[in-house]
Amino acid sequence: MRYRKVQEVGKGTLIISLPKAWARRYGVKKGSIIAVNETAQGQLILEPVEVGGREEGPLHVVIECDRKTPQQLEWDIIGAYLLGYDAIELASRERMSSEVKTAIRRAVRSLAGLEIVDEDSKHVLINCLVDPAAVAPKRLLVRKNAITISMHSDAVAALVNGDRALAELVVDRDEEVDRLYFLLVRLLRTAIRDPKLAKRFSLSPVDCLDFRMAAKLIESIGDHAVDMALLVGKLPRGSNLGALSEEISEAENSLRELQDTAIRAFLARREQLVDQVKGILEARFLRALEAIEGTAERLGSLSPLAFSLASLMNEIAKCCIDIVDLVIPAGLEIGLKSS
Repeated sequence: MRYRKVQEVGKGTLIISLPKAWARRYGVKKGSIIAVNETAQGQLILEPVEVGGREEGPLHVVIECDRKTPQQLEWDIIGAYLLGYDAIELASRERMSSEVKTAIRRAVRSLAGLEIVDEDSKHVLINCLVDPAAVAPKRLLVRKNAITISMHSDAVAALVNGDRALAELVVDRDEEVDRLYFLLVRLLRTAIRDPKLAKRFSLSPVDCLDFRMAAKLIESIGDHAVDMALLVGKLPRGSNLGALSEEISEAENSLRELQDTAIRAFLARREQLVDQVKGILEARFLRALEAIEGTAERLGSLSPLAFSLASLMNEIAKCCIDIVDLVIPAGLEIGLKSS
């Protein structure tokens, strides 16, 4: 944080000095043109016209592999990806072990848009092929939401029918949710640094923070869906929760509507939808959950699994409530500023 004292020159013209290091880094000198943009929160963003917003920092990073474990390198790659680097180079003074190469490939597979473009025994070059301007965060959030809804719906179906193959598909789908989460975080970080990109996405810095929180909550929903699917493996062979099919179906339908409406409320910033989620829809789901728990007591050895299912469904509902809590009522920020 740098502070500059406002001075007055001429007939009421206010000026401040620019940080010398910043001016030198971006080639700003006498006669340079500076674009001045005002945000909705009243902040002024200065940008040299000759330099694009994304050129703010180095887009190429070199990660030294020596004396690092495979897990450390994996996290280094993920960190560089989230920081917005387009080229990630891994270098070692000695031949990379097979464990290191495996960790590098595992990290690349887990991150959308990464490809290994050059490699030898001591060097690996990874490029990110995703154009941040071509992928809107809102689309990614909607996609993540749709996947997680299908995940817990299939997990419920797997439990009702004792379908182990369907349960395994639910677990496999969680990898796609993770990839979308990391890509979304990368885009949000880039948008915070690049005012032009943020404007294209119609996102303020506060919006970026809310989007990341919403994305994390949706990822938690996916994790709960995986835990639901894993309950299928605890069913005795040939058994299922079919005796609760009617109650579970009612609860799952309510949960799907609750989650879908929560995301629509978040994206549209509609208070009416927030009230609907935290009113009618939540109450309907909780009634359906009570029906599951009431009947589960009569299932004997399967009762613990039924109660576990109900608990996980309730955790998903809590995530949905947390998502709508991110919605700021229209005009509230303006009202706070004017007061």
